Amino acid sequence: MIFILAIGFYIYNNFGGNLENSTSTNNFQTGTSSGSNYVDKGEYPVVTTVSELAREKRTVLKGNGEDTATVMIYMCGTDLETKWGMATADLQEMLNAEISDKVNIIVETGGTSKWQNNTVSSKTNQRFKVTNDGLKLIENNLGKKSMVNPDTLADFIKYCKTNYPADRYMLILWDHGGGSAGGFGYDQHYPNDAMKLDEIAAALKRGDCTFDLIGFDACLMATLETAVVLEPYADYMIASEEVEPGIGWYYTGWITALSQNTSIKTIDLGKKLIDDYVKEVRARTPKSQATLSLVDLAELKGTIPPALTKFAKSIDRLVTKNEYKTVSNARANTKEFARSSKINQIDLVHFAENLGTNEGKKLAEALRGCIKYNRTSKNITNANGLAIFFPYGNLSKVNSMLDTYEEIGIDKEYSKCIRSFASVSAGGQIVSSGSNNMLDVLLGNFLEGSSGSGQSITSAALEILLEEFLSSGNYGRITGGDSNASEWLDIDLMKSSIDYYKNNRFDPAALKITEKGGQRVLAMSEEQWGLVQQMELNVFIDDGEGFIDLGLDNVYEFNEDGDLIMEYDGTWLALNGNIVSYYMVSDDRDGDTYSTKGRIPALLNGQLVDIIVVFDNENPYGKVLGAQIRYDTKTDTETLAKGLIDIVAGDKIDFLCDYYTYEGEYINTYFLGEQYTATGEWEIENLHLGDRDYMMTYRITDIYGNKYWTPSVAN
Repeated sequence: MIFILAIGFYIYNNFGGNLENSTSTNNFQTGTSSGSNYVDKGEYPVVTTVSELAREKRTVLKGNGEDTATVMIYMCGTDLETKWGMATADLQEMLNAEISDKVNIIVETGGTSKWQNNTVSSKTNQRFKVTNDGLKLIENNLGKKSMVNPDTLADFIKYCKTNYPADRYMLILWDHGGGSAGGFGYDQHYPNDAMKLDEIAAALKRGDCTFDLIGFDACLMATLETAVVLEPYADYMIASEEVEPGIGWYYTGWITALSQNTSIKTIDLGKKLIDDYVKEVRARTPKSQATLSLVDLAELKGTIPPALTKFAKSIDRLVTKNEYKTVSNARANTKEFARSSKINQIDLVHFAENLGTNEGKKLAEALRGCIKYNRTSKNITNANGLAIFFPYGNLSKVNSMLDTYEEIGIDKEYSKCIRSFASVSAGGQIVSSGSNNMLDVLLGNFLEGSSGSGQSITSAALEILLEEFLSSGNYGRITGGDSNASEWLDIDLMKSSIDYYKNNRFDPAALKITEKGGQRVLAMSEEQWGLVQQMELNVFIDDGEGFIDLGLDNVYEFNEDGDLIMEYDGTWLALNGNIVSYYMVSDDRDGDTYSTKGRIPALLNGQLVDIIVVFDNENPYGKVLGAQIRYDTKTDTETLAKGLIDIVAGDKIDFLCDYYTYEGEYINTYFLGEQYTATGEWEIENLHLGDRDYMMTYRITDIYGNKYWTPSVAN
């Protein structure tokens, strides 16, 4: 039986569990570490050619091991350290390296409520030098400064450059990351803040240092926007397109390699760092996905701006010349990172190639030239080394990103193409008719007032509908509450697209169940199916007072005539006998290899998390990978949690679900069933919903991001 108890949608401060394979140590020790025994025999190409358009490198090495190096590690420990000692573990990896007297490893610490060692203080920011004899405290009391304040980073850079001058400088930013929209860092002392890209640029400018390499040991920071910010101050960037596992980078190997040859080529050093990272992830957290790339910013500066300009113009031309669908389809089929967080970050190479234009192909080629080395784990596809923001469906961050672009100097043509695409998308959402509410489907109101044929609606009628919406001045339904949407919406383009909306409009009246060959099916025209970009199975339980939403899964089947089969066996995903809400978040496929990940919302020992499960070739029946913390973006941060929490025997789990009234009003997030005590073992299966009243429907997404629900099938 399913019990429903309201809990409210907020985040608890205390949580349990351990990050997978985490290490917590109270006293630092020196010595060497052998690392993992995993040997990867695969060959991964290094791009050694450099375009003649590349600018000159600002860091010029003496060679023959005569160079000196200063590595600045900006370590915001945050909850990664408080609970799991991840920063402590990485400090230990640094101490395990063989450090030359020509190499200065300087670390600034802060941003965490508690350090899991007896050396670093949580009461104040401090600075240390990593030496063969241990951590040497060089600045004892800097005050409790925000690690996401650009002034703090700038002061650290200036200090290192003044006190440890060198031939080559490197900067590593260690913490959580939120990509181009979310920025870098989460300081537990200063929550609900992050260092946005324009603030990173300001910090680097004030720091007044030219870097050989800047890297992010953080999630989602391998974006073109980040590269543009770093380019005036660095020759190379290392970052991850995807969420990083909790263990982060492996520091022993590359620091030792730098010490053994302080004149090592940056490409060779970056390859060592990336190879070690992927190796460690494979050995220590094999369930995690890993991406890491080395980008030549000098080449990017010379080759990408003209290619991006032409690419952006081609997108704008397509959107404004009645080819919006071409762009929308390319975007929908492109690898997206942290999709459930709706940050709209996609692989740029994949997107450019998907678009299929000459401009797209040339941009992809130029990008591959700049990305000197890129490694991924085997359970992720189409992660080519650099991502970019591109809106799709959710338009809430368009205005803030356009403001960021203005601040950091992203090509104005790219801003223009985003504005055009988002505007046409918004217009397509405005002029849609029929039910956009799943509750109308469940209550049998779906076809009331429907036109019967989307093509019979006149352009004049659509124009009136659009005009009424625009004159209201309330764009929140389309823009996700963005009060400044009027600043970027191209109203003239939306109005001029009326005929396009008429000819490329999904008709909800076509969503009718018929019977064919003894099966209930949904049969639509080829034109209507051509407007569908995504389809998800959606199941609800009627508990007598409202509807429990069990989530969305990418399970569907077509018959030989191309009709969607609308038969449902009444089963849903269950963990150890507990029916749960499940949402598919990614589906990576490469030939016969596949990896489908999903999330299950829950409280883990009081902490709001998503339990992550995967279905792949090795685990066709599914496997629980762990739990990912979900931060409250209103009170904590927009950055994404690094790594997964292991769920161990004795952990208390409350599975969660969304609940709706019969009137279609979202009420709250509720407990789904009784509290469960983890055993340390998991069985994933499909269980029948039994004698509960349930309904199945498919949620369909069209080219504008509109959501439609098919008529429901009930038990």
